[in-house]
Amino acid sequence: MTATHPSIWLTASGAGRYADGVKRLELARLRVCGRCGKGAAELGSPDGDRVVVPLDAVRARQLSGGDPSEDLRSLTDFVLERLGPRRIGEIVLDVEDGRLRALLSLLGEGDRARPEILACTAEEGVALAIRGGLRLYATDEALAHAAARSSRAPRHGGPDTVH
Repeated sequence: MTATHPSIWLTASGAGRYADGVKRLELARLRVCGRCGKGAAELGSPDGDRVVVPLDAVRARQLSGGDPSEDLRSLTDFVLERLGPRRIGEIVLDVEDGRLRALLSLLGEGDRARPEILACTAEEGVALAIRGGLRLYATDEALAHAAARSSRAPRHGGPDTVH
């Protein structure tokens, strides 16, 4: 990031670096279960940190490019169309009350408008990032939460299993 970005972005630290405690994530893999349709977005940082965000069947199909079951567009596509990637500055995964969530930084309109920060589910944030080609980050707390969750995840079965 450069000094031309608004100073109150969630990840801005000045001098073209990310703020301490925030890492950039990229989509490493999108998994979809052939039996139940549920999925997971596997996200990774350049230095090997990993976050897995469970996806419900509808979202997994939407993000994997599967055929839509209806002729209706998704809320994700509607939000991206209305706000556009130019208004959504970035998406940051964070933890609130022991659960992963996403924070969206919406750029203000006009010269003096202040950006807004909106909260949504991690699944919605990941969908916006993937469908909109937006930058996705995670706080150190989110990375620690994901690491602790993966270390205690059951090997077979459980609500986050992709068959």
